Amino acid sequence: MSLVHYLEARTRYTGGSFMARLGSLLDAAGLDELIKPREWIAIKIEVGELGHLGYLRPPLVRAVAEKVMALGGEPMIVDTTRLNTVGSKVNWTWLEATAANGFALPVIGREPILADGYTGEEYELFPVEGEELGGVEVARSVSEARALIVVSHVTAHPFAGLSGAVTSMGLGCSARRGKWRIHEPLQPVVLADRCDGCGLCIDHCLKQALSLSEKIVKVDQELCSGCAYYCTAACPRGALAVEGDAAHRFQKRIVEAAGAVHVAAMGKLHFLNFLLDVGPYPDYYPFSDVAMVPDLGVLSGRDPVAVDQATLDLIDQTPGIARSMAEEADALAPGLGRLGRITGVAPESLLEYAEKFGLGTRSYDLMQL
Repeated sequence: MSLVHYLEARTRYTGGSFMARLGSLLDAAGLDELIKPREWIAIKIEVGELGHLGYLRPPLVRAVAEKVMALGGEPMIVDTTRLNTVGSKVNWTWLEATAANGFALPVIGREPILADGYTGEEYELFPVEGEELGGVEVARSVSEARALIVVSHVTAHPFAGLSGAVTSMGLGCSARRGKWRIHEPLQPVVLADRCDGCGLCIDHCLKQALSLSEKIVKVDQELCSGCAYYCTAACPRGALAVEGDAAHRFQKRIVEAAGAVHVAAMGKLHFLNFLLDVGPYPDYYPFSDVAMVPDLGVLSGRDPVAVDQATLDLIDQTPGIARSMAEEADALAPGLGRLGRITGVAPESLLEYAEKFGLGTRSYDLMQL
C-alpha cells in the first residue's frame, strides 16, 4: 500500500493560502529524499496548446522549482514536442504557447526547455517488455536528469480516460518519435450518419489521411498515424470516433512508455496531480471546455498508480458542476466511473494495466494536510 498526501484547494485565511501550504505538502511528501546538492532535477510540465485556456497556473510550477532550489537542487523545467510539430517550424507553436500562457523566466523562475529538442529528435531508446511496445524513445533531458518530478494538470482524456501521473509520465516524457508509436492504434472510424461532409477534419489532419467520397469522410488506413486529437476535435458533429479496442491499446502503450521513463529516471520520481480546472480535455488539446468538478487541490506521492487512483476516487466522490460535460454525460451525481461515463473510456483499465506492469499499486493510504 502506497502513501498519498492530499492538500485541499480551499483557503480560509491569509497565512493558509494554497501557495503557502503547497510547500508544506512537498516537505511532508519527502521530496528532499530525491534531491542532492547541485544535481539537475527535471520538472515535467505541460505548457498547453494555443487556444486551450484550462492549463495549470504557472506560479504553481514556480513553487515546485523554488522548493527544489531550497533543497539544494538545480531545477530544469521541461516539456516535450507535440505531434503537430514539424522540423521546418522548429516548434514555433510550442514557443508561442509557452509565452502566451505565461511559462516564462520572470513567472516560473526558469526558462522552460524542450526535453527532446526543438525538433523532437533528442532521445534515448529504452527497451520495455510489454504487450505493445519493445522500446520507447525517452526525451534526453528526462533521461539525463538525476531525478524527475512529474507535475500533472488533471483532466479527463478522450482516449486514455484520465490525464494524470501515468499519462504525463509515459506520454508526456516521450520524444516525438515515441509519441507517434504510442498513438499508432488511434485510427478513427467514421460515423457516416453524423458526417455532413463539411471537410473541417480534413483541414486539421496532420498526415493527409482524410478525404471526401460522396460527401462522406473516408480514412486512408495506410496514411493515418493515430493523431486522432486533431480530426476528432475539429468535427462539430462527432462523426469521427476511436473504437474501444484501439483506446485500450493506447492505454497499454502509455503504461509501457511510463515503464521506460521509470527505468530512465532510475526510480527517482515524484508525482504531483493538481485537481484544479478539471476539464474533459488534456492541456495539449486545441481547445478547452469548462471544469466538470470543483477545484479539489493537489495529490502528491512517489507511486503514480496510487496517486492516479486517489485522483479518480476524489473525482468520483465530488458532485459535478452544472452546464459542464459532466451534466451532458449525466454524471453530475457522485459515483464510481465518472470519467469513463464522460469519455467512453474507463481510466481504471489504464491503472489496472499499470499495476500489472509493476508501476505501482492502486491501494493507498491518504494523508490529508
